[in-house]
Amino acid sequence: MINLLLKLILTSVIIIASDAISPYSIQFGAIYEAIIIGVFIALINYSVEWLMFTKGTLWITTILDFVITLCVLYFGTMLFDDAFIGIGGAIVTTILITIVEFILHQWLLRMNWGSKLIRHDH
Repeated sequence: MINLLLKLILTSVIIIASDAISPYSIQFGAIYEAIIIGVFIALINYSVEWLMFTKGTLWITTILDFVITLCVLYFGTMLFDDAFIGIGGAIVTTILITIVEFILHQWLLRMNWGSKLIRHDH
């Protein structure tokens, strides 16, 4: 559960920070818009881990997190009239989120996390 909490907080913080330091690449009209996108990304990435993350899928789930995050961030921003994100801003923000995801994945492996869907033998 701490994994989900970390994702919810860190993903939103990264998006808000990206908005603050690169206003020409990513711009949200209000902070709640960035938080909504961050929470949505965190929930989807957590679901991916819940469904398929285990020892042998570290890189697959990390790459999948990158692709999902990029799509949700880029297209999700279009839901808000006063928000804008360029492809460069979306890619840089996605890379930052994916780095955090990778670190969390490594931590989960050390904590013996296993997918709830894929059967693993211990």
